[in-house]
Amino acid sequence: MNDLAGMQAAVGGYIQAIDLGPIASTFFVNEEGKITREPVNRRATLMWWLLNPSAVHMDVIVGPALLVGAPDEVGNSTDVPQDVTKLLFETKSYKAEFQTYDDSHRFYGNQRRFEDYFEAINHALGKAESWTAVQRCRVVPAED
Repeated sequence: MNDLAGMQAAVGGYIQAIDLGPIASTFFVNEEGKITREPVNRRATLMWWLLNPSAVHMDVIVGPALLVGAPDEVGNSTDVPQDVTKLLFETKSYKAEFQTYDDSHRFYGNQRRFEDYFEAINHALGKAESWTAVQRCRVVPAED
């Protein structure tokens, strides 16, 4: 979807872009969603927090969120990257991995698996918050 009217219809008002950086994607949300007291969008918020740790517990996404690819060279939205689509819609099992301050070149995980991407994010963010040694967390496909 790349027309403004369609994006505005999808989110119920004027659009605001929220960059998802590492996955070359963007959420479009209703820029007045907080003013009109839209409910918190838990899934969009969790995904945003995972990809942008500085936002954790600082802000939330409310109302509908439209996921699109990063803008092209002239600013038009692109398709969601294929690897993101595969991660969200084709992956059967997920695991959380953690990078620690004393080993910032590796990620560590365990045998815990999740069938839902967003539950895996919730777990990862909770562990990252409670373990002071964690520098960064991620959710990846479980390959077993």
